[in-house]
Amino acid sequence: MSAVLPKVHQPALAPFVKDEFLTREGLEKIRGMLERNRALNWASGQAKGSSLCPSLGVSQAANTGSVDFNKHVWVRDNMFMAMALHATDIDGDSSAQAAAIVGDVATFFLKTAARLDDIIAGHADPRDAMLRPHVRFNGETLEEDDEFWNHKQNDALGYFIWLRCRLCVDGKMPMTGNHLRLLGLMVEYLMKIEYWRDEDAGPWEEEERIGASSIGPVLAAAQELRKLLNKYPGMMVPCQDGTLEAIEQKGAETLKEILPNECIQDGRQRETDAALLFLVYPLRVVDKDMGRAIVKAVEEQLVGSVGVRRFNGDSYWCKDFKRKFGRTTKVFTAEAINDRNAYVSAGEEAQWCLFDSLLSCIYGLWYQEERDVADLLQQQQYLLRSLAQVTGPDCPAGPWLCPECYSLSKDTWIASDVSPHLWTQANLHLALFSMDKSLEMSHGEVKSEFKKFDTGNIGKIAVEDLVAVLTKLNPELPAKDVSELLEDFAHEGVVSFDKLIDGLFSGEMTAPARAAFNLRGLRPLGEMSPDEIREVERVITEALLGLHGEFQGEYFPLPSSDSFPACMGGMSDQDQKTLCKSGLMFDSAESSGRGIFANGTFDVAVLVNSSSHVELVVRPPLGDNLTGAARLWSLEKVVRDSLRLSGHDIVKIDLRPSETRPEEAN
Repeated sequence: MSAVLPKVHQPALAPFVKDEFLTREGLEKIRGMLERNRALNWASGQAKGSSLCPSLGVSQAANTGSVDFNKHVWVRDNMFMAMALHATDIDGDSSAQAAAIVGDVATFFLKTAARLDDIIAGHADPRDAMLRPHVRFNGETLEEDDEFWNHKQNDALGYFIWLRCRLCVDGKMPMTGNHLRLLGLMVEYLMKIEYWRDEDAGPWEEEERIGASSIGPVLAAAQELRKLLNKYPGMMVPCQDGTLEAIEQKGAETLKEILPNECIQDGRQRETDAALLFLVYPLRVVDKDMGRAIVKAVEEQLVGSVGVRRFNGDSYWCKDFKRKFGRTTKVFTAEAINDRNAYVSAGEEAQWCLFDSLLSCIYGLWYQEERDVADLLQQQQYLLRSLAQVTGPDCPAGPWLCPECYSLSKDTWIASDVSPHLWTQANLHLALFSMDKSLEMSHGEVKSEFKKFDTGNIGKIAVEDLVAVLTKLNPELPAKDVSELLEDFAHEGVVSFDKLIDGLFSGEMTAPARAAFNLRGLRPLGEMSPDEIREVERVITEALLGLHGEFQGEYFPLPSSDSFPACMGGMSDQDQKTLCKSGLMFDSAESSGRGIFANGTFDVAVLVNSSSHVELVVRPPLGDNLTGAARLWSLEKVVRDSLRLSGHDIVKIDLRPSETRPEEAN
């Protein structure tokens, strides 16, 4: 099933959300816009004094009821954030952040370990939700909250155990004695309550039932703990002999009975629930056939025009929810939920934003394992759907947010007040990383396939011969159109395979167009005093910040710079990472008076006081250095015109071949 692309809410993303093959350059532009506009910036919402984040950043309109959205953190949501950081780590920093998050949650559980002990010893009744281990707590103090909450959520404990063990197995977070004892307590607790037949509130904190989406994470946790013990034979979990084996056996047997359903209890049946997707990824606790069956059921029954329903009949954030209920907090008693369910009609359930990116990750995983192009196309489709959900300027909570869901207000789908939503951000971050990995793999595969045509091993082929080969393989291909496309990557009628594939899929054969300048009448950079360098920065940034259209952008002074009044202390760590990824960052022993001006898509930049007063950089489109040169010439013109308004001009220096103007390139 191919999911329909929904309405794009953020206009800046609209050019990318279309039924065309996504390139790595396009993906990089998307990522740059998201990072530039803080769409994935969850760190700014961290609770004071810890690494944890509230699961939602909420608009003022949502701050009703008794829940303090600014301090409460959910175990499950933070585990997904930590998992996303670890899974996308490339330099060790993200895994370190993941370990800090898991460490803070472990600290909370150790503080409140008496709850585990009391239930294991029979001193507390596990039917009382407030006597269970708390899965929502104060992220600032790492203390429990007295407000009632349904803490019967075995899946949250499962995610914690699973990720704590995974980080140790992967060598990112050594196991400590305290943490090992905590894991042993949790295993004993889950055995005591017989988690495989325990009625809990599940990931949606709703009506209690025996659900596969709660059993799966505990089974995955036990399996990951087993991997840990196998890796370190001398390590022992302090629990009764046979407990871990029983946890695994009972969980596997029960899942086999229930899946692909969510619940088969009499009177509480639920055929499909989007939470079952977590068993496919990231937990990978089901085999491929069952994974395909779960995804198929979700696609056929829950995928909507905007997002994905959690389950059919879901009344939380149903049509006109705020008008009907007056607040966005949840109710937990079975009676209250039944009353609320009376207000929802089929098709009027909220459509959530965390699942399209998760489906993209799942299809990406399958593509990376099996190389089926159909999976790659589905991966892209669901990623584009998740991008379409990013809020636009008409959202009351603000633009560039990843909302929890879209719900109907009268007959219009609007983003919920729960924007941004931590879990949605984490899943989108994962999906972007997975898409890049898949595009890199597909790029290599296509290049290998094309090289099969290169029988002479010379790395190129005549356009007409390649057209003949392609139309023979697929007679439906329009030969004229194919020929015109190939001519864009040809020289004197001959196509280079490397240039063709790099140009089509990643743009690796293109190089940034550059040109260096000094301000007319001023000394070269190396001969200037610090005050003169700062004056150059003032003159240049004043001109650059007056640009409009495709060259409009923002100036980022180098870290620790104190010379740009609007950003004392220099650019943020996140901005530095974005500029590094875009290849626009430069180093300098002295930061004052230096920085980078970049447009919104980070394909145009001006380096201020790098090796010259001004260096213009344009990253060209795929396989098209001439267009890059033409754009560079246009940028030079608008910068020069803007400088002349204040009585200044620039003089070109050290022109290199890649920096020629379009008429000079012929």
